Amino acid sequence: MLEFVIRRKFWIKDFIPNAYHDDVVDDALGQQKKNEVEMKSGSSTSADNRLTWTQSLITKRPIRALAKEFAAHKKIKPIDFTTEAYEKNDAKNRYNDIVCIDATRVVLKDRSPENDYIHASWMTMPTDRSIFVTQGPLQEYVGDFWHMIVTEKSKVIVMLCNFNEGKHEKCCFYLPKEKSDIGSYGCYIVSVKSSKPDPFEGIKHTEFDVRWSDNKTFMVHHIAYFDWPDHTAPLDPKPTVGAFKLARTLAHGNPITVHCSAGIGRSATFIAIDYAAQKIRDNAEASMIDVIKDLRSQRYQAIQSAIQYVFLHVCLLEYFAEENAKIRDSKFNDYMESYASMIKRYNKKVEAKQREQSKAGD
Repeated sequence: MLEFVIRRKFWIKDFIPNAYHDDVVDDALGQQKKNEVEMKSGSSTSADNRLTWTQSLITKRPIRALAKEFAAHKKIKPIDFTTEAYEKNDAKNRYNDIVCIDATRVVLKDRSPENDYIHASWMTMPTDRSIFVTQGPLQEYVGDFWHMIVTEKSKVIVMLCNFNEGKHEKCCFYLPKEKSDIGSYGCYIVSVKSSKPDPFEGIKHTEFDVRWSDNKTFMVHHIAYFDWPDHTAPLDPKPTVGAFKLARTLAHGNPITVHCSAGIGRSATFIAIDYAAQKIRDNAEASMIDVIKDLRSQRYQAIQSAIQYVFLHVCLLEYFAEENAKIRDSKFNDYMESYASMIKRYNKKVEAKQREQSKAGD
């Protein structure tokens, strides 16, 4: 399996041209720029709320305070929920301790009640825009994954893990392993349409054609960020924010599918950028703890760690700064440097612990 991971990376690298020449992506980036201009020229209240929130964060809430804030609320969970479908479909769950809430689960369309389960949840944003988050597909049920993509008309898949990390599978290969391959998953045939140059550092963008009965076709954008480490966070928020903005633009209002391995840490943090940004535009005093409560009412255990919670704030800072350059002052830069120093120290500790565990397992 490790060999496949290496081959997958080489395939993507070798298949990338040198310039962003595809009309679809050009149009998408143009629309993205238009959206950003509209945001900048939007209501003064919206702009003021983003600026007010940013200034409050960087002057009153240091990085350490955010970590402590999460620690004080890390056990938040929905008050009342059931998980009957999850319990009845043990073989379809990647992890036995990551439950799927009945009220928000994605119900597979055109399936009998006995066969309509997938470990995926609808995440409704404040503006009613919908995203669904799911675990990394299991080999035996990749057909269900593609059935969900096609029947829900999800034009964008965001992948925030690698297929294997260390000695563990995080996600099966639900895509063709080589650019010339054709993947067969249940009744769905998946092939590479085109591969794009990296839109942002560490981000891979590939287009796939999906075919099924009567030669029906559906085109899907696959945006992959292989370098976001599990249980921690990237050093630089720019690729994550860039991937988020690109995914939203390419979706054209259709649901976006986001997954990592369990679908609660990296994925929920990514989705929280959209959710929290919308809350802040309406209210400069929007609580990030309330954001966690809202997300966990839809996806159990959403945002797993203090580091991911801190990274959410850093992504929001970067996102708002890209909308309004006036935010980037010396205090903003100092705050970002403080985050970078913290994450470097944390990741070194994580790497050291992983080396020790690896030696113990040999």
